[in-house]
Amino acid sequence: MPLYSFLGTRFPEPLPFRITLPDGSTRTDPSSFTAEEIQAAGYVGPIPEPAYDPQAEQLQWNGNALVVVTKEPETPPPQWEEFLSTVMLDEEINNLLATLLSNSPGLYAGLTLGLQEASKGAYQFFINTWQAAIKKNFISSDLIVHAQNIATTFNIPVDFINALNAQN
Repeated sequence: MPLYSFLGTRFPEPLPFRITLPDGSTRTDPSSFTAEEIQAAGYVGPIPEPAYDPQAEQLQWNGNALVVVTKEPETPPPQWEEFLSTVMLDEEINNLLATLLSNSPGLYAGLTLGLQEASKGAYQFFINTWQAAIKKNFISSDLIVHAQNIATTFNIPVDFINALNAQN
């Protein structure tokens, strides 16, 4: 089925059942439209549809032609709750929390409350507390990498993962 772009600005598609001509009259039955009527109604075409693999590619309209572009890989959604569960059971993180509970209860509370909020996708409070703990030398570079690896496993956003390292 031939494709047309309305005014050359819309993504090409088959002609509608009804077109309106400049004099206000309408025509129905796309199989009977003339090339002049189609153009007068504001449609550009017919536009050839190139061959493409819909699994790996998609069509884009550049205003003149349909072009084939490679699809961006889909990013899986973050698994915040799974991340929280894993972090709370992790031995290295628990050692940090035990140290903070003894030596800096405020940072301990901030990290635990921040983790709960992070599991809902609101993670700035956690990041602020985490970075404060780094500055106070409670968190080693090895623990930073360890936490980043856990976050990566659960598709946590890159800005969160990068923010785990206060030196960024």
